[in-house]
Amino acid sequence: SASSSQGIHTLLEAEKEASKIVTQAREYRVKRLNNARTDAAAEIATIQERKNRELAEIQKKSVDQEELTQRIQKDTDERMNVIRQEFEQKKQLAVQKLVEAVTTVESSA
Repeated sequence: SASSSQGIHTLLEAEKEASKIVTQAREYRVKRLNNARTDAAAEIATIQERKNRELAEIQKKSVDQEELTQRIQKDTDERMNVIRQEFEQKKQLAVQKLVEAVTTVESSA
């Protein structure tokens, strides 16, 4: 009877130890999962921050490119207006000189 009581006691101790090991393993697994989630969230935040910076750079370049295009267009328009004005101012003089050249007879006597 003492030996069976000792055997039961040993089994109960073994069961307690096994339960304790299972609980520790469960806690360790939960801790690892939480750490993995935290690490993943930090990595996601880092990647998101980098991508946001890249997007901001692309948007800035796009705005800079658009401003440059507008400036070039404005400059081109201004130069074309100057050329048109000069053409209009000198057109009559050119026509007049052509008419004079055609109508003037030089005598080579």
